Amino acid sequence: MCRKMLSAAFLASLFFLSSAAAQTTQAPATTRYFIVFLRPDPARKHLPDNELERIQAAHMANIQKMAADGVMVSAGPFDDTPSTISGIFIFKVDSLDRAKSIAQQDPTVLEHRNTVDVHPWDGPAGIGDEYFRLHRLDPKTPENMQIHPFCILLPGASWQTHPDRKTLLGAHERYIVDLRKQGILSAAGPVAPPDELLGFVVFRPIPLEKAQQSLADDPAVKAGLLRAEFHNWWSSDHVLPW
Repeated sequence: MCRKMLSAAFLASLFFLSSAAAQTTQAPATTRYFIVFLRPDPARKHLPDNELERIQAAHMANIQKMAADGVMVSAGPFDDTPSTISGIFIFKVDSLDRAKSIAQQDPTVLEHRNTVDVHPWDGPAGIGDEYFRLHRLDPKTPENMQIHPFCILLPGASWQTHPDRKTLLGAHERYIVDLRKQGILSAAGPVAPPDELLGFVVFRPIPLEKAQQSLADDPAVKAGLLRAEFHNWWSSDHVLPW
């Protein structure tokens, strides 16, 4: 079976979308977003501090403009060693091409510091709503940025061969519901096919080791059907809806 078909099957079962789950819990509202990973450009060169500061200032100004234009609902740097992702934008636009076009105008991309890697994501509705509401009321509302463990779900070693894929995806789905009930998730949802990624799970500001262990106990991860790739994402308060 091709990757596109496998991803579609995954999407049909993952994150609260099965009829069985609908009978036991109310499915949360979702919105189509576009996750933009800013990845270090392989052609990135060493620059003097004043040049780095100039590019960073332009980057921050662009973030503010995208937010003011209603394009961007969230952004933040990743804090990993080694660094494979510099940071992310979360866009609320009408197409993948539009998301790519906007992301490619960021100064860090134009200056060959980063490249863009864009994925359509069906995440929980309301990302950024409370943040922007509070900051409209009081522009001095504290950002209080904290690290959120950010998990990318990818096909595991047994993704194409496991005979009990449907059963395990159902168990995974219930497991994600349980994690949300425990109050440790900030957001979760599938990546829309066709795509090499399968989903994102964002934790509240808890120790990375706790988040890693939580997903290590996921039945689909245990069986090698899914693989969890973790990153440290700095996000402001009131951005994520759960």
